[in-house]
Amino acid sequence: MTFDDYRIESIKRIARKNHAKIWTNVVQRLEQKHEINVGKLSKVTKTGDVIAVPGKVLGAGVIQHSITIGAVSFSESAKEKIKSAGGTIMLIEKLVETNPDGKGVKIFVG
Repeated sequence: MTFDDYRIESIKRIARKNHAKIWTNVVQRLEQKHEINVGKLSKVTKTGDVIAVPGKVLGAGVIQHSITIGAVSFSESAKEKIKSAGGTIMLIEKLVETNPDGKGVKIFVG
């Protein structure tokens, strides 16, 4: 089992245990290579939103409000911009662990 397989199985296990369909949806979307820029996230989110990105977050654009975002990976510039805006970043499996029922989490793909 590869590391990615382990990450996916971990999310599936939490989804089943908590009957959280949002995490099952995220697992299905992990099969594609999604990318989204912080500028796009800025346009479709508001302060305090909790976001799941089943892919990579890139640093193009500007974000000026704080969000919590879990993703498969982040570019360095995306990390800096989100943190500078007061946001929180984490790997998607950590977001699943901290919010196992998925309530209030929005999924965004590029």
